[in-house]
Amino acid sequence: MKSNRPINLPLSQVIAVNSKSPIAMASILHRVSGIVLFLLVPVMLCLLQTSLSSAEGFENVFNNIAVRFVAWIFVAATAYHFVMGIKHLLADLGMNEEFNSGRTAAIVSFVIAAVLIVASFVWVMF
Repeated sequence: MKSNRPINLPLSQVIAVNSKSPIAMASILHRVSGIVLFLLVPVMLCLLQTSLSSAEGFENVFNNIAVRFVAWIFVAATAYHFVMGIKHLLADLGMNEEFNSGRTAAIVSFVIAAVLIVASFVWVMF
């Protein structure tokens, strides 16, 4: 008798299968960027509080390259999450449901997100 229960696959096999599809990678990285945002919100709130406490606090926060790098990670994750969220919302509205149009939308979203991430690097770091 064959069981129809789901099989627990190892993460390496799931990644190997899904790494070939830009649609799947967009979805997986959207979740990862959401986790990064969730974890960095308390850090960013602490940095905001420190920077607003005094002029010295502001200079201490924004003259530190490591802090600016963390801020860039937050901004980059926000940009990626926003772009892919719009892609997912459009898919929920019925656009790009076919494989080819979904693949094209994922690639276009990757390009837009990459441009925003590079622009945010220049904005935050320089």
